[in-house]
Amino acid sequence: MSDNAKAHWQDSEVDLLLQHLIHNRAAGGDGGNFTMPTFNSAATAINNNHAVQTIGPPKTGKMVKTKWTSLKKIFNQIEIYRSVSGFHWDNVRGAGIEGAAAASVWDTYVDPKVCNYN
Repeated sequence: MSDNAKAHWQDSEVDLLLQHLIHNRAAGGDGGNFTMPTFNSAATAINNNHAVQTIGPPKTGKMVKTKWTSLKKIFNQIEIYRSVSGFHWDNVRGAGIEGAAAASVWDTYVDPKVCNYN
């Protein structure tokens, strides 16, 4: 497999990743700064779970680290947005963005490159 192989993440794989990191949260310290052994073990857990159908190549520790970094960036941007007075965030419905004006405000807070979920 090439080092440049692109990971495609199913929601069930992201769930497994998060469950694994929660289970191993002590390894990440207070800032969620996990090391490669933890990312490698998460990749193994995802790849060995036969209940999950994957798309693309098997996950590697590097792919897991990249996904975790992306998820943290998204979370941090949502936290910034939530902290701005007058802006709404609901953990079930998200920002509830409706209309061009609200979308424009949202776009100023969210980097489109960060929100590439796959």
